Amino acid sequence: MILVRVIWCDKRRLLRHNYQIMDFIDKFREALKIPTWWPPGADKGDSAAEAPLLRFQEFLADNFDAFHKTAQKYILSPYSVIYRLPGTDGDSRAVLLIAHYDVVPAEKEKWSVDPFGAEMEDGFIYGRGSLDMKNTLIGIMEAADNLCAQGWKPKSDIWFALGGDEERTGINGAMEMAKWFSAKGQKFEWILDEGTSISENQIRGFEEPLAMISVEEKGFLSLDLTVEQEPGHASKPPKVQAAAVLARALCRLAKKPFPFRLNPTVGTFFTLASSMMTGFRRFVMRHARAFGPLFFKMASVDPAAKAMLHTTVAMTQLEGSAADNVMPSQVRAVINLRLLWPMTVESAVAFIIKAIGDKRVRVSVHGLGTGPVAASGEFRRGAKKRQFPRGWQEIQGAMEKAWPGIPLLPFIMVATTDSRHYQQMTDNIFRFSPYKLDPKELGGIHGHDERISIENLQRGLAFYSGLLRSL
Repeated sequence: MILVRVIWCDKRRLLRHNYQIMDFIDKFREALKIPTWWPPGADKGDSAAEAPLLRFQEFLADNFDAFHKTAQKYILSPYSVIYRLPGTDGDSRAVLLIAHYDVVPAEKEKWSVDPFGAEMEDGFIYGRGSLDMKNTLIGIMEAADNLCAQGWKPKSDIWFALGGDEERTGINGAMEMAKWFSAKGQKFEWILDEGTSISENQIRGFEEPLAMISVEEKGFLSLDLTVEQEPGHASKPPKVQAAAVLARALCRLAKKPFPFRLNPTVGTFFTLASSMMTGFRRFVMRHARAFGPLFFKMASVDPAAKAMLHTTVAMTQLEGSAADNVMPSQVRAVINLRLLWPMTVESAVAFIIKAIGDKRVRVSVHGLGTGPVAASGEFRRGAKKRQFPRGWQEIQGAMEKAWPGIPLLPFIMVATTDSRHYQQMTDNIFRFSPYKLDPKELGGIHGHDERISIENLQRGLAFYSGLLRSL
């Protein structure tokens, strides 16, 4: 009789677990179906453009009952919603979790499925935002909701800042929420935002999975390169054409990249990661500073590693005449830079102007430029100290529950996140997405057929459940 009762209890527990997982997956799919991308040409206050953002906020309120009964909620705008779970010990060691619910547009004709259909196939769920980053947002909300339903209360205050325009630099979302926090004098012991994932064959030389926790972030800067000329009929082109001048400038930039630099975070990464290598390569990576040029040559063979070692320049847009038989009055190129600390917006612009060396090419900042976010806490001191900052231990503990046995390594975020707007509120910012992704899956972020495996979703939920429970 006792054995029958134990088996029955185990079955009930299993059924309850399976039901919770399916409910979580259903919520996630519904979140993907809300097209929270921003139409080109729309401005803040455009009711049609903002409607999906408001709909997503309503979706959260309708689907996470236990969390909403426990948390304090502050809606600032369609672009920002803040929650606070009060801790039993008060606000002295508050933590902030950041996520965003907006997504980039999808070229529907280039997808094999409806980008907002949330279709399931072969153990994957397809949809824009499935990796960037409704997976994280819904995982955090589900974990918090399940814990609140069990009567759990955190020791520390946990804040949640959810933004609706991260893909457009966070001007109306994260920046406004940061101002809101600053106005009330809020500080955080540490912050966690989206970021680098668990790498699987992403960096050459590392065959085993690595959990790469970004502790600093590159800056973001787009520049307009413009050359002007007298417009006219294409049958009478001038001797020196603006397009040729611009092309020459771009070729000069391609031949003169920003110099390599080994900063403390990257040095720590290669020092710790060298233990997973063998032979001469291991020796060089472990003593990167001593080998200098040889280290840079070996490391830069891989694009992912190369991006960690210098400020990058991507030529992203070209613009000329509106007609094929008209000489343009202006030709323009946009280049996108990711600034490696200590490079600043000003020093990067000066480098580009000097590299071009042509006054006919005007260089100006395009949109909002932001400098790099320096490394968190002890990582500024490099590998020798080996004292990881607050928050690292909690992330490590959550990883052991979700992905046991995978080592954690400090890394550098080569893209930008909303967390940069909160850097004045803490000394410790981490950027990490607890999903194991191979290069093909990573290519879906901002690409076509973006998808996430159900296993990754489940493990992500386990990660955030373990993390919240530790706070």
